[in-house]
Amino acid sequence: MKIANKPSPGSRLLLILAIMFLFINCKEEKKVESNEVEEKKETLTKTENVFYQYSIWWAFVNKIFEGDLSAKELKTKGDIGLGSYNLLDGELIMLDGVLYQASEDGKVHKPEDDTKVVYANAAFFNKDYSYDIPKVQNYEELRAFINEKLPTKNFFYAFKIHGEFSKMKCGGLHKQEPPFEEGLDVLIPERPIFERENFKGTMVGFYCPTFIGNINVAGYHLHFVSDDEQFAGHVMEFEAENLTLEIDQLDKYQFDLPNTEDFENVGFDNEFQYKKD
Repeated sequence: MKIANKPSPGSRLLLILAIMFLFINCKEEKKVESNEVEEKKETLTKTENVFYQYSIWWAFVNKIFEGDLSAKELKTKGDIGLGSYNLLDGELIMLDGVLYQASEDGKVHKPEDDTKVVYANAAFFNKDYSYDIPKVQNYEELRAFINEKLPTKNFFYAFKIHGEFSKMKCGGLHKQEPPFEEGLDVLIPERPIFERENFKGTMVGFYCPTFIGNINVAGYHLHFVSDDEQFAGHVMEFEAENLTLEIDQLDKYQFDLPNTEDFENVGFDNEFQYKKD
């Protein structure tokens, strides 16, 4: 009978090292694969035609004035956007990934990352169409021009509109404190209004089809920030020239609901909608 030779201590050590090498190498490959998957997910998020919304318009109308989305988190959902901050403490404008807060005193700030948002729309802007507009006399004229250029009004659209403004009127909202007694049907007609002349800036915003109902604002909704970052707000009226209109067609819709006690318990009793265009 032959007796197998026992492996030497050196051989056993080599075998152990080989097994460890294979284990570590396999683990690193899985880590690389995981990172590649995450990078692909991030790329998809930034290139897909996604209209992102936090909360719903109907909640905003029914005095849900506090949310749990942070400014930092919102910037992962898009690089342009609009909305409002908690307690209606300023109009929200996002342009090229930079967030602005236009407060009721007319000043423009850049909010801290932990500032909370009550309502927002956002998208990663990828231009599909571009037009030069020599001059527009008012908001209505701009809407009419865009209406003629949209291939269909059954999709969502994002806009970046830069130009020279001879006149601009923007609205804000008065900051609220709980318990919230007045809804937007009262607050919007009483909103603070700011005006400026002869300066440059950019309007950012969205178009929602009429079938959106009470989830969002149907029609056009634009916010504005000046090039010098000193004037901003909800666009009410303007006169402008040398406009560059950029349009991004969006065919996907995503929204997150506030995970708050107020949202959980709200009754959607009140209805209020901006003028539909």
